[in-house]
Amino acid sequence: MNYETALLKTKRLIMKRGEKEDFFKVYEYDFSKLKNIDDVCKLVKQDTSKLEKVFKNGTNKYYTKLKKAHMFDWIVYLNENPIGNILTTDEDLSNKSVEISFNLHPKYWGKGFMPEALTTVIEYLYSLGYDNVICTYQDGNIRAKRVLDKLGFRAYKIIKDSFKCDSGNIIDNYKVIMTKEDWFSRTGKIIRIGNSL
Repeated sequence: MNYETALLKTKRLIMKRGEKEDFFKVYEYDFSKLKNIDDVCKLVKQDTSKLEKVFKNGTNKYYTKLKKAHMFDWIVYLNENPIGNILTTDEDLSNKSVEISFNLHPKYWGKGFMPEALTTVIEYLYSLGYDNVICTYQDGNIRAKRVLDKLGFRAYKIIKDSFKCDSGNIIDNYKVIMTKEDWFSRTGKIIRIGNSL
C-alpha cells in the first residue's frame, strides 16, 4: 500500500499534506482544554515547543516518518486556510483496521466541516483496503461524540479510568467503529477498492 497522504477534495474543503505553518495555525489552541471535560471548555493558547520539535527537520521529514509508520496526516483547508487535521494511527492489518483522530480550530465549529472532511477520508481509507475505521474520544468530549454519532459510528470498547483530568476526575475513553459494511448500508456508496492490505 502507498502511505502517501493523498490530496482529497469535497465541495468545500481540500485535505492534503500541510506545511509547518499550517499545523501551527490549526493548533493555535490547546485542544485538551477544548473537550468539555468537567464542563470546562477554554480557549488556551498552545505551547508550540512540542510542534517545533516535531517539525525541526522540516515537513518532508515529518511525512517520511509518517509513511514509514504507515500513517497519514491531512490538514483540512477551507479556501486555502488551514482549519483542522485528520491523522491516522494504530493500523492493524490482522483485522484491516486503522484508527483516526481529528481536530478542528474552534473558529470553524458548528458548520459541518469535520463530518464533511471525515466522510471523504473514511471513503479513501476503505478504498485502500481497510475494513474498519476506529476512533477514540474521551468522556465529556461532546463535540467529538456528536460528529461520530452523526457519521454513524457505533460503540466498540470502553477503556475505563484512562485519563486523569486537571480537577482530579478520572475519565473513560470510548472507542467507536465504522465497518465498511456499515458505511455501505448507511450511505449506499460503493467503495472503490485499490490495493488490498
